[in-house]
Amino acid sequence: MPTGSIDADVREGRAWSRPQRLKNDVIHALVRAALWVALLLPQRSLRAACVALGRVCHRFLSRERRTVHARLGAGLGRAPDSALVRRTFITAGEMLADMLALLRPDERASSALALDPDGERVFAEALGERRGVVFVAAHLGPWERMAALLVEHGFPVSTVARESYDPRLTQIYERIRRPRGVRSIYRGRPGAAVSIVRELAAGRAVGFLVDVPARVPSVPGRLFGSDTRIPVGPARIALARRAVVLIGTCAPPGPGDARAGEPHLPRVLITRIPTDDLPRGEEGERVLVERITEELTQRIAAWPAAWFGAFAAP
Repeated sequence: MPTGSIDADVREGRAWSRPQRLKNDVIHALVRAALWVALLLPQRSLRAACVALGRVCHRFLSRERRTVHARLGAGLGRAPDSALVRRTFITAGEMLADMLALLRPDERASSALALDPDGERVFAEALGERRGVVFVAAHLGPWERMAALLVEHGFPVSTVARESYDPRLTQIYERIRRPRGVRSIYRGRPGAAVSIVRELAAGRAVGFLVDVPARVPSVPGRLFGSDTRIPVGPARIALARRAVVLIGTCAPPGPGDARAGEPHLPRVLITRIPTDDLPRGEEGERVLVERITEELTQRIAAWPAAWFGAFAAP
């Protein structure tokens, strides 16, 4: 594609055309204005506005509604009722409000998300092995808050992400992550692979989201009832480096989670995926990807309305 075409992608070293730049300038201005208004609102009002947006999207975005219906149906093994589909849109609005709340400097990650004590122990033991930790996650519940919560608990966490098509929008994500001690490694930038290896060699954790197809090396897999493409990078890196593999996702509050005087919060569950029996190479990677997707499928099945991947075609 020639430089300057309407579909030019600056992440690939291309330049925007004049119409594309105008469109992106308008989008950026609207996003900044929306963020300005959102941060002026009291938190309860912000949540109500985002929930209302979710309801509007459910009502008018018929294609997305069909996608959600199909993805949930595949995972549940039956057609989802209309209430669950509607709840998925509403929960997406709630998660948007949760992410925007993290732009407030006084917002603590632990104010709306808790770390399961068993998971905290598993994470600490994994880091204690000094092999590095490949931390695999999904777009489930308040996933953006999860990394900040882990850092708040004293765990060193970097996350692998793809830059936005507009670098100015990437800076918005940096306003959420960087002040909270979460380092982003942008996989499209030079030196990203070296940064990942360096983090693992230092015994730290590197997080990967693998539940939504991306433009990275991938292998066929089955996630929540759908055949899809699963990024193979985390499995490949873990086996090559002999790093510990952890699955960490958000989960709804359990019936026994609330303690006297404490809020009833969603929580982060962390478990370890066995890898010591796996060889390096394609066969080991395939088995590890299967183990990862099986565990993620169980997590999604426990909270399907909070899975943002339901909006993405497999």
